[in-house]
Amino acid sequence: MVGPPVIARLAASVAALFATQSRNPELLRERRIALSRMVPLLYTILIANTWGLAVTFIGKAPSLVTFYIPVVLSLVCCVRLVQWWPRRNVVPPPEVITRELRSTDRLGVLLSAWINVWCFTLFPYADDITKGHIAFFVAITLLSSMFCLIAAQSTALIVASLVGMANFIFFMMTGNANLESMAVTLFVVTLAAVVIVITQNQHFTHMVNARTEARQKHEEQGRLLRMIDDMPIAAMTIDPASFVITYANKAAVRLVEQLEHLLPIKASELVGTSTDIFHAVPDRQRRIIDDPASLPFHSRTPLGNEIVDLQLAAVTANDGSRIGLMLTLAIVTKEVEAERHIWHLARYDALTQLANRSTFHEALRRHLEARLPAALLFIDLDGFKLVNDTRGHRAGDRLLVQVADRLRSICEAPGASLARLGGDEFAVLIPHSEDADARALAVRVIGLLSEPYDLDPGQVRIGASVGIALAPEQGETGELLLARADIALYAAKSAGKGVALVFAPEMEARIQERVLLEGQLREALQDRQGLSVFYQPIVSIKTGQVTAREALVRWYHPVRGWIPPSEFVPVAEQSGLIDALGEFVLTTACRDAALWEDGARVAVNVSAAQLGRDLVAQHILSALVNSRLAPDRLEVEVTETALLDEGRDVIGDLRRIRALGVRVALDDFGTGFSSLAHLRLFPFDKIKIDGSFVKEATSRPDCAAIVRAVADLGRRLGVTTVAEGVETRAQYACVREEGCTEVQGYLIGRPAPNGEEDELEMVDSCQA
Repeated sequence: MVGPPVIARLAASVAALFATQSRNPELLRERRIALSRMVPLLYTILIANTWGLAVTFIGKAPSLVTFYIPVVLSLVCCVRLVQWWPRRNVVPPPEVITRELRSTDRLGVLLSAWINVWCFTLFPYADDITKGHIAFFVAITLLSSMFCLIAAQSTALIVASLVGMANFIFFMMTGNANLESMAVTLFVVTLAAVVIVITQNQHFTHMVNARTEARQKHEEQGRLLRMIDDMPIAAMTIDPASFVITYANKAAVRLVEQLEHLLPIKASELVGTSTDIFHAVPDRQRRIIDDPASLPFHSRTPLGNEIVDLQLAAVTANDGSRIGLMLTLAIVTKEVEAERHIWHLARYDALTQLANRSTFHEALRRHLEARLPAALLFIDLDGFKLVNDTRGHRAGDRLLVQVADRLRSICEAPGASLARLGGDEFAVLIPHSEDADARALAVRVIGLLSEPYDLDPGQVRIGASVGIALAPEQGETGELLLARADIALYAAKSAGKGVALVFAPEMEARIQERVLLEGQLREALQDRQGLSVFYQPIVSIKTGQVTAREALVRWYHPVRGWIPPSEFVPVAEQSGLIDALGEFVLTTACRDAALWEDGARVAVNVSAAQLGRDLVAQHILSALVNSRLAPDRLEVEVTETALLDEGRDVIGDLRRIRALGVRVALDDFGTGFSSLAHLRLFPFDKIKIDGSFVKEATSRPDCAAIVRAVADLGRRLGVTTVAEGVETRAQYACVREEGCTEVQGYLIGRPAPNGEEDELEMVDSCQA
């Protein structure tokens, strides 16, 4: 039993046979042209066959059938021919052709109906002979019409179906053996004609589609060639068998013109030349080309003073077979130079041309992986920041270049690696080196780097400290060896700079203690446990009254006891805790000072690390508001070293503090750089003379002269001068005699918690 899917497929197949539309417009046009060529022959055959049959029945059948119907048919055919003639060479658009083919189908139905009706009308008037003539007319007309309508397959099949089937049935029903035999023959021939029509139509369709596809491919190839020819990339096609260039676009010709002085041919001779001209070793390139697995292939070939980039790829057919090769060329000399420059920048320091950190780490890793003994020298310049700050970064750069040149001159051991790790830090890896050799080299480095440098104008001196770590006993990895060399360097700087130290385990222990101290200080700041503020009085020499008290931070650790500020304040500065520590001291000092009955000012030290970030003024304002302390009762003390950092707006911070009504004092005057310039940059309210001058003023005339000069300068500027570090009555008498305004020191009063002072009695005894 035939199912619905089979019936649906059969119906679709039949519909396809009678379809007039096509997805290929070219096929529609070719069908129309072929049909147009057959139209005169079709109409001629129809007229001839019609009159041939009509003449046979003249006198036997009515004139309507034998004369008027043929005349009408002839007129219709002539009219159609007249209409066809002007349009015989015109190819309309595809949609018009589709409408014409549908119209042809309708004419096929009318033609079939006419043949059937006319023949059936003539049949009663026919004898045995003329009946055979009718059958002959049907066969000839049917077959000739089908063959003339091969280009319009649907119309030919309509005629075959309507005429062939109708006459087959009609003749089979006559009961005439001859006609029945002719009907069977006509049926078989009609079937054969249908097969021929369908087959020829398929061949015609295949031929047109193939021609269309070929033309499209040709057009695509033409467009592709035009595109390739206009491409800015130099491209050539190569015959894979002979390695001969078969095509070269305009860009390739222009590129070869630039290389003509390096090639044995001219650009005009490029096509037809072997690709061997681009290779120093042609045989190697040919072997690569012969191996399909090596493609695509990319190489950069030096050609004289130029570098040519060659990229070779296979051109394959639809079945994957290789039909050709595509070669692209480019002159990449500048690009290669830029890549080399970038590679150099990635591996070497741009200023000193020494290896950079990453390159040194790589060399260190390779050496340690070989398990060879080595010494790592970690070098840091002493005093470089001062030169950089006072003379400018350009002078600092020139100084670093000279340092690198000096290091190159003495770090010449075979296999040695020298690098600038960053800033003013350098490293040297000496292979096969022992402790004594490393120390000797470090001493030479320190001595050479400590000699004067010519920096126009004038000369400068700096120093160097060196930390040494030995491999493999002090580190089997680059990170560990560098870390321990850094620890040794830190110890060398702490020991007074200008020295070289080899790593020792106790150095690492001290670093760990410092890290532990930092963590404990952080916890103390968070919990406010153990931290307190002591106050040391500052008194007027003239009146003996306490004018101010300097706030000094103190830290009592439950295990270690009292930790000196000289130990934990630098830790706070280096770890970033100085802001929190300074805010604690400032807040506590303002709150305590607000309760003092004598109305003395409170002096608070501000670290250099706190200045230049526009934060100190905000903290001061907050502390004054919360404590309700008058701004003129607060003094902020800054050291000269804080003013040396040109990278931050320290003076701007001081001006903002002054704008709040707070006094500003210059601490440790005389120990910094260009002190008089600082007095000119900012109008300080107070100058504190460093205790080192005061201590020796009674025994050294030069120190007494400095105290006297500063006191005189303060008097002329209208600035208060404070002598720090007064510990004896002789020192007190000296600074009073030299003209200092105020005095501070253990003689006057030691730092003590708030409310535990005895300075007035000591002042009275001094004045007595």
